[in-house]
Amino acid sequence: MIYKVDYPKTVSKIKPSIAKIVVMASGDSLRRVGTGTGFVFGKSDVLVTCNHVVQKPNGIVFIKFPDKDEFIEAKIAIRDEEHDLALLKFNETKRKPLKLATNQIKEGVEVIFSGYPFDLENLTTNRGILSSISKDATGITTYLIDGTVNRGNSGCPLMLEDGGVIGVVNAHRRESKHILDKVENMEIGALSLHNVDIVRIYRALIDNLQLGMGFAIPASYIPEHKEVAKKSAGTKKKQLPKNKGGKK
Repeated sequence: MIYKVDYPKTVSKIKPSIAKIVVMASGDSLRRVGTGTGFVFGKSDVLVTCNHVVQKPNGIVFIKFPDKDEFIEAKIAIRDEEHDLALLKFNETKRKPLKLATNQIKEGVEVIFSGYPFDLENLTTNRGILSSISKDATGITTYLIDGTVNRGNSGCPLMLEDGGVIGVVNAHRRESKHILDKVENMEIGALSLHNVDIVRIYRALIDNLQLGMGFAIPASYIPEHKEVAKKSAGTKKKQLPKNKGGKK
């Protein structure tokens, strides 16, 4: 298939600026409690993601870029719970921030989004269209994407064909969210079927559900990065423990 846009060139350009996020729960031993995606935006040492990706009690956030072999620690600098966004500060100053799109954003434009679905180690890029621009029940503008969004895509950039950012993908916004959230929050061990835990079965089905439609928050809602310097206490490099533990 021949595309009007040089997608390999676009992916090559944006790839070094999109990081995998892993959240480890601190305690007697570190265990993995969540994964997601983030992208450099505004400043070379600031990462944008969804707040729910890093909203874990006693969670320690680690990030890894495609051109690096190890994870480094990142600090949560700003949370915006209303729009489910967060800014992370990390100790690296040579990353190239993705740029805000300059073209007009309208329904029907082709879009791409790159992230780490299903806790994959390799960055994956999907293509679709911006199928709708609407407001949710709280009055927040929401983009509806005709493209496959899955667990782990939360926090990845929604971009136009040239890599210009127009929004932040949110895999947590979904149809029947109130029901699925209850399933994800159920305690393991309550019910079993043929010695297989029912909650584990439900979670596996949710995790592997291929969503043909996805949601994103417009980039205009991303908090102002200048506030990060005021609220962040700095970061230091720290290697992620190899204990993978549970996954979100």
